[in-house]
Amino acid sequence: MVLLVKKFVLLVAGVAITHFGVALSMIPDIGIGAYDAFGLTISYVSGVDVSIIYAAMSGVFLLGQILIERRSFRLTELFQLVFVFGSGFFTAIFTRWVFDGVTLGSYAAKIFVLAAAIVCKAVGLITIIESYLIRVPMEGFCVCIADRTPFSMGKVRMAFDVLFVVLIAIITPIADLPWTIREGTAIAFVIHGPMLDILQKPTRRLFGRIGIYPPYMAKDAARVYVREKAKSDYQPTAS
Repeated sequence: MVLLVKKFVLLVAGVAITHFGVALSMIPDIGIGAYDAFGLTISYVSGVDVSIIYAAMSGVFLLGQILIERRSFRLTELFQLVFVFGSGFFTAIFTRWVFDGVTLGSYAAKIFVLAAAIVCKAVGLITIIESYLIRVPMEGFCVCIADRTPFSMGKVRMAFDVLFVVLIAIITPIADLPWTIREGTAIAFVIHGPMLDILQKPTRRLFGRIGIYPPYMAKDAARVYVREKAKSDYQPTAS
């Protein structure tokens, strides 16, 4: 139960950090990430509200996780649907109460803030992923692929960003739509995927200190954690 509480606290913190980054990335107004840009493009083409498109995309990636993992898919991962539909709560809080009215004058400041926002989103996402309570649909699908291929999660995520940009580049001129990719999209591509790889190992080591490990090593690691904790609790008495 204590371990579950720890995971839940990390999950909520990760969701809050992620959407702090999402809200922060809206301030510079110099473009959005490839995933969000693709969803917006599909919204333009279909006329369907973009929030529904994002929910549908998340559903597709969740289904992809189920198809890849099959019997090993944990039913608790279905709570990703709560993340999908509840994430707007944190974004609304930060946009309305924290960043409301904030503007940036110089272009250099916009670049810096966008880069900081992307790093912030990566920190939040890796916190959610390494808490091992639930995953995030898109990044969770990348984790499933990375676990079964020689590629890291960050590289798989970057490959999807390339795919999204290519599809946007094909759809936009054909359908005569406004472009949804700008320099901010390129910045997100360069930073987001690699940051997930950079943060994964130190985050896993940090969480391991409080007894949270990946499922494949949790049983053995838990024994070590309990043994080391017992040693630290032992206090020799004076003879």
